[in-house]
Amino acid sequence: MMDQNRVNPEMLVLAREAQELTQGGLADLIHVSQAKISKYENNLLDVSESDLQKIARALRFTRDFFYQQDKIYGLGSSSLFHRQRQSVPMSIQKRVQARVNILRMQVERLLRSFDFGSDHVFPQMDVDAHGRDVGHIARMVRASWHLPIGPVGNLTATVEGAGGLVLLCDFGTPKIDATHLWVPGMPPLFVMNSRAPADRYRFTLSHEIAHAVMHRFPDSEIEAEADQFASEFLMPEHEVQAQFSNMTLQKAAMLKPYWKVSIAAIVRRAFDVGCITERQYRSLFTKLGANGYRTSEPLPLPPERPTVVTKLVSMHKTAFGYTDSELRQLLFSDDPQFLNADDLPMPSPVRGPDDPIPLFVARNDQQSRMNVS
Repeated sequence: MMDQNRVNPEMLVLAREAQELTQGGLADLIHVSQAKISKYENNLLDVSESDLQKIARALRFTRDFFYQQDKIYGLGSSSLFHRQRQSVPMSIQKRVQARVNILRMQVERLLRSFDFGSDHVFPQMDVDAHGRDVGHIARMVRASWHLPIGPVGNLTATVEGAGGLVLLCDFGTPKIDATHLWVPGMPPLFVMNSRAPADRYRFTLSHEIAHAVMHRFPDSEIEAEADQFASEFLMPEHEVQAQFSNMTLQKAAMLKPYWKVSIAAIVRRAFDVGCITERQYRSLFTKLGANGYRTSEPLPLPPERPTVVTKLVSMHKTAFGYTDSELRQLLFSDDPQFLNADDLPMPSPVRGPDDPIPLFVARNDQQSRMNVS
Protein backbone atom coordinates (compact mmCIF):
# COMPACT_ATOMS: atom_id res chain seq x y z
CA MET A 1 0.00 0.00 0.00
CA MET A 2 1.40 3.36 -1.06
CA ASP A 3 1.96 5.90 1.74
CA GLN A 4 -0.57 8.65 1.04
CA ASN A 5 1.71 11.15 2.77
CA ARG A 6 4.43 10.59 0.16
CA VAL A 7 4.48 11.61 -3.47
CA ASN A 8 3.14 8.81 -5.66
CA PRO A 9 5.82 8.13 -8.31
CA GLU A 10 3.15 6.90 -10.74
CA MET A 11 1.64 10.39 -10.75
CA LEU A 12 5.04 11.86 -11.55
CA VAL A 13 5.30 9.55 -14.55
CA LEU A 14 1.71 10.28 -15.58
CA ALA A 15 2.15 14.05 -15.48
CA ARG A 16 5.45 13.87 -17.34
CA GLU A 17 4.15 11.53 -20.06
CA ALA A 18 1.07 13.70 -20.57
CA GLN A 19 3.48 16.31 -21.93
CA GLU A 20 5.49 13.74 -23.96
CA LEU A 21 8.53 14.69 -21.88
CA THR A 22 11.44 12.36 -21.20
CA GLN A 23 13.00 12.19 -17.77
CA GLY A 24 15.83 14.27 -19.17
CA GLY A 25 13.41 16.84 -20.54
CA LEU A 26 11.74 17.26 -17.16
CA ALA A 27 15.11 17.40 -15.45
CA ASP A 28 16.16 20.24 -17.75
CA LEU A 29 12.94 22.13 -17.00
CA ILE A 30 13.45 22.11 -13.25
CA HIS A 31 17.29 22.22 -13.35
CA VAL A 32 18.10 18.89 -11.69
CA SER A 33 19.85 15.75 -12.95
CA GLN A 34 18.03 13.04 -14.87
CA ALA A 35 19.34 10.58 -12.29
CA LYS A 36 17.36 12.40 -9.63
CA ILE A 37 14.15 12.27 -11.68
CA SER A 38 14.75 8.56 -12.31
CA LYS A 39 15.10 7.87 -8.59
CA TYR A 40 11.96 9.89 -7.85
CA GLU A 41 9.95 7.90 -10.42
CA ASN A 42 11.29 4.56 -9.24
CA ASN A 43 10.46 5.36 -5.62
CA LEU A 44 14.11 5.20 -4.58
CA LEU A 45 14.22 8.77 -3.33
CA ASP A 46 11.64 10.93 -1.60
CA VAL A 47 10.73 13.99 -3.65
CA SER A 48 11.94 17.09 -1.89
CA GLU A 49 9.40 19.83 -1.25
CA SER A 50 11.35 22.33 -3.34
CA ASP A 51 11.57 19.93 -6.31
CA LEU A 52 7.88 19.03 -6.00
CA GLN A 53 6.94 22.69 -6.22
CA LYS A 54 9.12 23.09 -9.32
CA ILE A 55 7.69 19.95 -10.94
CA ALA A 56 4.10 21.03 -10.24
CA ARG A 57 4.78 24.50 -11.62
CA ALA A 58 6.54 23.18 -14.76
CA LEU A 59 3.81 20.64 -15.54
CA ARG A 60 0.95 22.98 -14.54
CA PHE A 61 -0.65 20.68 -11.96
CA THR A 62 -1.38 21.39 -8.35
CA ARG A 63 0.92 19.95 -5.73
CA ASP A 64 -1.89 17.67 -4.49
CA PHE A 65 -2.06 15.88 -7.84
CA PHE A 66 1.18 14.06 -7.13
CA TYR A 67 -0.26 12.47 -3.97
CA GLN A 68 -3.25 10.84 -5.70
CA GLN A 69 -3.55 7.04 -5.54
CA ASP A 70 -5.76 6.37 -8.60
CA LYS A 71 -5.27 3.28 -10.72
CA ILE A 72 -3.72 3.89 -14.13
CA TYR A 73 -5.33 2.14 -17.12
CA GLY A 74 -3.40 1.28 -20.27
CA LEU A 75 -4.19 1.63 -23.95
CA GLY A 76 -5.25 -1.64 -25.47
CA SER A 77 -6.36 -3.12 -22.15
CA SER A 78 -9.79 -4.63 -21.64
CA SER A 79 -10.86 -1.31 -20.13
CA LEU A 80 -9.48 1.12 -22.71
CA PHE A 81 -9.63 0.84 -26.49
CA HIS A 82 -8.43 3.34 -29.04
CA ARG A 83 -9.10 3.93 -32.71
CA GLN A 84 -5.99 4.81 -34.65
CA ARG A 85 -5.39 5.47 -38.31
CA GLN A 86 -1.87 4.11 -38.53
CA SER A 87 1.02 2.89 -36.46
CA VAL A 88 1.50 5.25 -33.53
CA PRO A 89 4.91 5.82 -31.87
CA MET A 90 5.18 4.68 -28.27
CA SER A 91 5.82 8.22 -27.02
CA ILE A 92 2.48 9.37 -28.47
CA GLN A 93 0.66 6.33 -27.07
CA LYS A 94 2.04 7.14 -23.62
CA ARG A 95 0.96 10.77 -23.95
CA VAL A 96 -2.59 9.86 -24.92
CA GLN A 97 -2.75 7.18 -22.23
CA ALA A 98 -1.65 9.72 -19.63
CA ARG A 99 -4.09 12.40 -20.73
CA VAL A 100 -7.02 10.01 -20.80
CA ASN A 101 -6.20 8.74 -17.32
CA ILE A 102 -5.98 12.29 -16.00
CA LEU A 103 -9.35 13.08 -17.57
CA ARG A 104 -10.85 10.04 -15.88
CA MET A 105 -9.48 11.19 -12.54
CA GLN A 106 -10.96 14.66 -13.02
CA VAL A 107 -14.36 13.41 -14.12
CA GLU A 108 -14.51 10.95 -11.24
CA ARG A 109 -14.05 13.81 -8.79
CA LEU A 110 -16.74 15.88 -10.50
CA LEU A 111 -19.14 12.93 -10.25
CA ARG A 112 -18.63 12.42 -6.53
CA SER A 113 -21.28 15.03 -5.73
CA PHE A 114 -23.92 13.53 -8.03
CA ASP A 115 -25.99 10.41 -8.53
CA PHE A 116 -25.20 9.95 -12.20
CA GLY A 117 -28.13 8.32 -13.97
CA SER A 118 -30.05 8.36 -17.23
CA ASP A 119 -33.29 7.16 -18.75
CA HIS A 120 -31.39 4.69 -20.91
CA VAL A 121 -28.27 2.67 -20.26
CA PHE A 122 -25.37 1.30 -22.21
CA PRO A 123 -26.09 -2.36 -22.87
CA GLN A 124 -23.28 -4.88 -22.78
CA MET A 125 -23.67 -7.70 -25.27
CA ASP A 126 -21.50 -10.73 -25.81
CA VAL A 127 -20.74 -10.65 -29.53
CA ASP A 128 -20.15 -14.41 -29.57
CA ALA A 129 -23.54 -15.04 -27.95
CA HIS A 130 -25.08 -13.19 -30.91
CA GLY A 131 -23.19 -15.23 -33.48
CA ARG A 132 -20.89 -12.27 -34.10
CA ASP A 133 -23.79 -10.65 -35.95
CA VAL A 134 -22.62 -7.10 -35.39
CA GLY A 135 -25.39 -5.55 -37.49
CA HIS A 136 -28.00 -7.21 -35.29
CA ILE A 137 -26.34 -5.81 -32.17
CA ALA A 138 -26.28 -2.31 -33.69
CA ARG A 139 -30.00 -2.54 -34.41
CA MET A 140 -30.66 -3.74 -30.86
CA VAL A 141 -28.79 -0.75 -29.44
CA ARG A 142 -30.78 1.63 -31.64
CA ALA A 143 -33.96 0.02 -30.43
CA SER A 144 -32.92 0.10 -26.77
CA TRP A 145 -32.21 3.83 -27.09
CA HIS A 146 -35.56 4.39 -28.89
CA LEU A 147 -33.94 5.95 -31.94
CA PRO A 148 -36.39 6.73 -34.75
CA ILE A 149 -36.08 5.63 -38.35
CA GLY A 150 -33.49 7.66 -40.24
CA PRO A 151 -30.25 9.34 -39.21
CA VAL A 152 -29.24 9.75 -35.59
CA GLY A 153 -29.96 13.41 -34.97
CA ASN A 154 -27.28 14.32 -32.41
CA LEU A 155 -25.09 11.36 -31.60
CA THR A 156 -23.25 13.11 -28.78
CA ALA A 157 -26.52 13.99 -27.04
CA THR A 158 -27.71 10.40 -27.60
CA VAL A 159 -24.60 9.01 -25.89
CA GLU A 160 -24.95 11.44 -23.00
CA GLY A 161 -28.65 10.62 -22.71
CA ALA A 162 -27.77 6.94 -22.48
CA GLY A 163 -25.46 7.54 -19.55
CA GLY A 164 -22.13 8.04 -21.32
CA LEU A 165 -19.82 11.03 -21.12
CA VAL A 166 -18.22 12.56 -24.20
CA LEU A 167 -15.02 14.56 -23.77
CA LEU A 168 -12.86 16.55 -26.18
CA CYS A 169 -9.12 16.18 -25.76
CA ASP A 170 -6.13 17.43 -27.71
CA PHE A 171 -4.14 14.25 -28.25
CA GLY A 172 -1.36 16.28 -29.85
CA THR A 173 -1.50 14.03 -32.93
CA PRO A 174 -3.97 13.28 -35.75
CA LYS A 175 -3.00 9.60 -35.65
CA ILE A 176 -5.49 8.61 -32.92
CA ASP A 177 -9.10 9.66 -33.49
CA ALA A 178 -10.67 8.63 -30.20
CA THR A 179 -10.61 6.29 -27.27
CA HIS A 180 -13.07 5.06 -24.68
CA LEU A 181 -12.58 4.06 -21.09
CA TRP A 182 -15.14 2.23 -18.97
CA VAL A 183 -14.05 1.28 -15.49
CA PRO A 184 -16.00 0.01 -12.47
CA GLY A 185 -18.06 2.63 -10.70
CA MET A 186 -18.06 5.12 -13.56
CA PRO A 187 -20.05 5.69 -16.75
CA PRO A 188 -18.29 4.99 -20.04
CA LEU A 189 -16.04 7.87 -21.09
CA PHE A 190 -15.66 8.60 -24.80
CA VAL A 191 -12.64 10.80 -25.42
CA MET A 192 -12.59 12.39 -28.87
CA ASN A 193 -9.51 13.91 -30.45
CA SER A 194 -10.27 17.58 -30.95
CA ARG A 195 -7.88 17.58 -33.92
CA ALA A 196 -9.87 14.95 -35.82
CA PRO A 197 -12.04 16.19 -38.72
CA ALA A 198 -15.70 16.76 -37.91
CA ASP A 199 -16.52 14.56 -40.91
CA ARG A 200 -15.09 11.57 -39.03
CA TYR A 201 -16.48 12.45 -35.60
CA ARG A 202 -19.81 10.60 -35.63
CA PHE A 203 -18.44 7.45 -37.24
CA THR A 204 -15.53 7.47 -34.79
CA LEU A 205 -17.85 7.91 -31.81
CA SER A 206 -20.06 5.07 -33.06
CA HIS A 207 -16.94 2.92 -33.43
CA GLU A 208 -16.12 3.55 -29.76
CA ILE A 209 -19.73 2.81 -28.75
CA ALA A 210 -19.28 -0.58 -30.43
CA HIS A 211 -16.25 -1.34 -28.28
CA ALA A 212 -18.10 -0.31 -25.13
CA VAL A 213 -21.10 -2.46 -25.98
CA MET A 214 -19.48 -5.57 -27.45
CA HIS A 215 -15.83 -5.90 -26.56
CA ARG A 216 -14.29 -6.81 -23.23
CA PHE A 217 -10.91 -7.99 -24.53
CA PRO A 218 -8.92 -6.99 -27.62
CA ASP A 219 -8.57 -9.49 -30.45
CA SER A 220 -7.91 -9.42 -34.19
CA GLU A 221 -11.59 -8.91 -35.07
CA ILE A 222 -12.67 -6.01 -32.88
CA GLU A 223 -11.65 -3.10 -35.12
CA ALA A 224 -13.46 -4.50 -38.17
CA GLU A 225 -16.48 -5.34 -36.00
CA ALA A 226 -16.55 -1.81 -34.56
CA ASP A 227 -16.58 -0.38 -38.09
CA GLN A 228 -19.41 -2.74 -39.07
CA PHE A 229 -21.37 -1.68 -35.98
CA ALA A 230 -20.84 2.03 -36.73
CA SER A 231 -21.98 1.62 -40.32
CA GLU A 232 -25.19 -0.18 -39.37
CA PHE A 233 -25.86 2.07 -36.38
CA LEU A 234 -25.55 5.29 -38.42
CA MET A 235 -26.79 3.96 -41.79
CA PRO A 236 -29.11 0.96 -41.27
CA GLU A 237 -28.97 -1.34 -44.26
CA HIS A 238 -32.71 -1.63 -44.78
CA GLU A 239 -33.00 2.17 -44.85
CA VAL A 240 -30.15 2.94 -47.25
CA GLN A 241 -30.52 0.16 -49.80
CA ALA A 242 -32.70 2.24 -52.12
CA GLN A 243 -30.90 5.55 -51.52
CA PHE A 244 -27.40 4.20 -52.09
CA SER A 245 -28.00 2.51 -55.44
CA ASN A 246 -26.10 3.90 -58.44
CA MET A 247 -23.74 5.71 -56.09
CA THR A 248 -21.56 8.53 -57.40
CA LEU A 249 -19.44 11.09 -55.57
CA GLN A 250 -22.04 13.73 -56.36
CA LYS A 251 -24.79 11.58 -54.89
CA ALA A 252 -22.69 10.80 -51.83
CA ALA A 253 -22.09 14.53 -51.32
CA MET A 254 -25.85 15.16 -51.48
CA LEU A 255 -26.49 12.42 -48.90
CA LYS A 256 -23.72 13.58 -46.55
CA PRO A 257 -25.71 16.33 -44.72
CA TYR A 258 -28.65 13.95 -44.29
CA TRP A 259 -26.81 10.95 -42.83
CA LYS A 260 -24.18 13.20 -41.18
CA VAL A 261 -21.21 11.05 -42.11
CA SER A 262 -18.36 11.52 -44.55
CA ILE A 263 -18.59 10.97 -48.28
CA ALA A 264 -16.02 8.20 -47.86
CA ALA A 265 -18.22 6.45 -45.26
CA ILE A 266 -21.23 6.63 -47.59
CA VAL A 267 -19.27 5.18 -50.49
CA ARG A 268 -18.00 2.37 -48.29
CA ARG A 269 -21.50 1.66 -46.99
CA ALA A 270 -22.84 1.51 -50.54
CA PHE A 271 -20.30 -1.20 -51.28
CA ASP A 272 -20.94 -3.12 -48.06
CA VAL A 273 -24.69 -3.33 -48.65
CA GLY A 274 -24.21 -4.43 -52.28
CA CYS A 275 -25.30 -1.25 -54.03
CA ILE A 276 -22.04 -0.95 -55.98
CA THR A 277 -19.46 -3.45 -57.17
CA GLU A 278 -15.93 -3.69 -55.86
CA ARG A 279 -14.70 -2.16 -59.12
CA GLN A 280 -17.06 0.80 -58.72
CA TYR A 281 -16.03 1.17 -55.10
CA ARG A 282 -12.33 1.29 -55.95
CA SER A 283 -13.00 3.77 -58.74
CA LEU A 284 -14.92 6.10 -56.41
CA PHE A 285 -12.17 5.97 -53.80
CA THR A 286 -9.58 6.74 -56.46
CA LYS A 287 -11.61 9.82 -57.39
CA LEU A 288 -11.87 10.78 -53.69
CA GLY A 289 -8.10 10.75 -53.48
CA ALA A 290 -7.62 12.61 -56.75
CA ASN A 291 -9.90 15.39 -55.52
CA GLY A 292 -8.12 15.60 -52.17
CA TYR A 293 -11.27 14.46 -50.33
CA ARG A 294 -9.46 11.75 -48.34
CA THR A 295 -7.98 14.48 -46.13
CA SER A 296 -10.46 17.35 -46.50
CA GLU A 297 -14.00 16.82 -47.74
CA PRO A 298 -16.41 19.47 -49.05
CA LEU A 299 -19.62 20.26 -47.16
CA PRO A 300 -18.11 20.12 -43.66
CA LEU A 301 -20.45 18.87 -40.97
CA PRO A 302 -21.23 21.05 -37.93
CA PRO A 303 -19.47 19.83 -34.77
CA GLU A 304 -21.51 18.28 -31.98
CA ARG A 305 -21.00 19.75 -28.50
CA PRO A 306 -20.66 17.65 -25.35
CA THR A 307 -22.64 19.26 -22.52
CA VAL A 308 -22.83 16.98 -19.48
CA VAL A 309 -19.40 17.69 -17.99
CA THR A 310 -19.91 21.42 -18.50
CA LYS A 311 -23.15 21.13 -16.54
CA LEU A 312 -21.38 19.23 -13.77
CA VAL A 313 -18.92 22.09 -13.37
CA SER A 314 -21.71 24.66 -13.51
CA MET A 315 -23.53 22.81 -10.74
CA HIS A 316 -20.40 22.89 -8.59
CA LYS A 317 -20.32 26.65 -9.02
CA THR A 318 -24.01 27.44 -8.66
CA ALA A 319 -25.36 24.77 -6.32
CA PHE A 320 -22.28 24.02 -4.23
CA GLY A 321 -20.65 27.43 -4.29
CA TYR A 322 -17.25 26.33 -5.55
CA THR A 323 -14.90 29.19 -6.34
CA ASP A 324 -12.52 29.09 -9.29
CA SER A 325 -9.68 28.42 -6.87
CA GLU A 326 -11.53 25.48 -5.33
CA LEU A 327 -12.30 24.05 -8.76
CA ARG A 328 -8.64 24.33 -9.72
CA GLN A 329 -7.81 22.37 -6.59
CA LEU A 330 -10.50 19.75 -7.27
CA LEU A 331 -9.29 19.24 -10.84
CA PHE A 332 -5.55 19.49 -10.12
CA SER A 333 -5.18 22.61 -12.23
CA ASP A 334 -2.63 25.31 -11.53
CA ASP A 335 -2.96 26.88 -14.97
CA PRO A 336 -3.07 30.68 -14.77
CA GLN A 337 -5.18 30.88 -17.93
CA PHE A 338 -8.54 29.98 -16.47
CA LEU A 339 -11.85 29.67 -18.30
CA ASN A 340 -14.61 32.09 -17.39
CA ALA A 341 -17.68 31.28 -15.32
CA ASP A 342 -19.61 29.88 -18.30
CA ASP A 343 -16.87 27.49 -19.38
CA LEU A 344 -15.25 24.43 -17.90
CA PRO A 345 -12.14 24.92 -15.77
CA MET A 346 -9.57 22.34 -16.64
CA PRO A 347 -5.78 22.14 -16.57
CA SER A 348 -3.63 22.82 -19.60
CA PRO A 349 -0.51 20.66 -19.18
CA VAL A 350 2.47 21.75 -21.25
CA ARG A 351 5.66 20.60 -22.93
CA GLY A 352 7.45 23.46 -21.25
CA PRO A 353 6.44 26.51 -19.21
CA ASP A 354 5.81 28.60 -22.34
CA ASP A 355 4.19 25.98 -24.59
CA PRO A 356 0.67 25.13 -23.38
CA ILE A 357 -1.24 22.20 -24.84
CA PRO A 358 -4.89 21.99 -23.69
CA LEU A 359 -5.58 18.66 -22.03
CA PHE A 360 -9.35 18.79 -21.87
CA VAL A 361 -11.82 21.34 -23.16
CA ALA A 362 -15.58 21.25 -22.77
CA ARG A 363 -17.50 24.03 -24.41
CA ASN A 364 -20.79 25.86 -24.38
CA ASP A 365 -22.70 27.02 -27.43
CA GLN A 366 -21.32 30.56 -27.39
CA GLN A 367 -17.57 30.12 -27.17
CA SER A 368 -14.71 27.68 -26.94
CA ARG A 369 -10.98 27.44 -26.56
CA MET A 370 -10.58 24.98 -29.39
CA ASN A 371 -12.12 24.47 -32.83
CA VAL A 372 -13.02 20.98 -33.99
CA SER A 373 -12.53 20.67 -37.71
